[in-house]
Amino acid sequence: MTGRISTFLLPFLLFLPVLSVNSAEWVKGRYWYVVDNIENKEGESPEILLWVALPLNHKGQTVKIGEISPEPTEIIHDSINGNKIAFWRETSLQSKKRIFFYYDFQVLPEKVETDIDPDKITPYKKGDKEYKRYTLSEPWIEITKGLRKKAKELIGSERNPYFQAKKIFDWVVENMNYEYPDIKERGAKHSFEKLKGDCGEFSVVFSALCRAIGIPARTVTCIWFTGSGHQWAEILLPPYGWIPVDPSIAELLTPDSKTIENEEDVIKFMESRGIPRKDPDYLFGNLYPERLIVSIGNNIEAISKKTDIRRTFRFMQPGGLTAFPPGIEINGLTDKTVHTGFYIFGGKRDDFEFAKEKAEKELAAAYLDAGLIDRAEKGFRKRIEENPLDAMSYLNLGEIYMNRGDYSDAIRAFEKCISGKAGSLKPVIEVWAHNLLGNCYDKKGMRAHAMKEYRKAIDMDVDYQGSLNYAKKYLSEPFGESDE
Repeated sequence: MTGRISTFLLPFLLFLPVLSVNSAEWVKGRYWYVVDNIENKEGESPEILLWVALPLNHKGQTVKIGEISPEPTEIIHDSINGNKIAFWRETSLQSKKRIFFYYDFQVLPEKVETDIDPDKITPYKKGDKEYKRYTLSEPWIEITKGLRKKAKELIGSERNPYFQAKKIFDWVVENMNYEYPDIKERGAKHSFEKLKGDCGEFSVVFSALCRAIGIPARTVTCIWFTGSGHQWAEILLPPYGWIPVDPSIAELLTPDSKTIENEEDVIKFMESRGIPRKDPDYLFGNLYPERLIVSIGNNIEAISKKTDIRRTFRFMQPGGLTAFPPGIEINGLTDKTVHTGFYIFGGKRDDFEFAKEKAEKELAAAYLDAGLIDRAEKGFRKRIEENPLDAMSYLNLGEIYMNRGDYSDAIRAFEKCISGKAGSLKPVIEVWAHNLLGNCYDKKGMRAHAMKEYRKAIDMDVDYQGSLNYAKKYLSEPFGESDE
């Protein structure tokens, strides 16, 4: 494939539409994880290891877990963060072409609104296990020298942790810009240096700055009711407990935000999440109701006592491919085996035929990666039928046409990609669409058109998975046969 965006991990998609629900009502759902096109390697014993975080009771939601199928090998309890993780170790795969894992749940989501009197905050018990855990430096929440210096500079002579955290919150909201990062650039260290990142990066930078001055802080990972994800932070303020802080959505609500440029879309976003007013400060201490909390913290340890298998996940949203490292390991099966996970809320949640149809659409990119081109094209076309402005599907369709040598069809697909929608992923999708458009024009001998597209990619100033060097390379020399 030619320079395509990796489908390995796309967490924290902040600005997709959401299913609106009444926050005082129970919402029913099922999380599905499907492994498809199972092919055994000759002479090897196949095995699937799968870790998925279960939604948990937390401030702002009450959860009831229902049926889990097949019966998991173990429910792992994360005693540090309070997470519960379903762990499967499946070995009876020789006669199966597809396997579905799932769990049912009901959630009662509620808004969180805090009323804190800063003068009543009590001192931290610095010897407590919880305090030590959430003030340490760890992967993705690294407390660097520069970050520690900035934190001390921000708080100045202020000694009240509430006002200290508010100063840090205000600085993050004012100075960080929303830009989807490459997975290798995630973490407070990288994002603090660049002052760029998605919702997860806003949260880890805020948490690291708080930890640097002794305020316990951690991240909370959720799923919107569409199945896309989000992350915010929490700070510990005794005796009030853990308090939600969402700097990335607060940035969205600032007058100068370019995260969502259309004011009408901002209002729709607020209404769909249950945000009562366009006030960034509301996100310091309060939380909207329209979401499902799936995990707490980073560097989550999953230790199976039954199997002695141990893994540490930087985050889980809730697992499988939407975890890092991936919460799924496949052994003894060929690279043609594909897999993905998704949520279904409402009446169709336990409809197996509906789930199979959704799986075909959700697996489209995985089929493409596996070289199952016909199945991939079918899945992308179904996605476009459902959402005619789906920029990601047009990008992938364009690549399919491009690799077939159908450059005119590829050009049309990439142009629709550029005019389409993809929420917070749009810039990284669009920059690659311009690059691949340039490749197509080069193949058609239209060098002037190609150079124009490469320049557009460079002018976007978005460097995702090598997009900038890619554009510069083919601006200086035409894309040719040796590059495919």
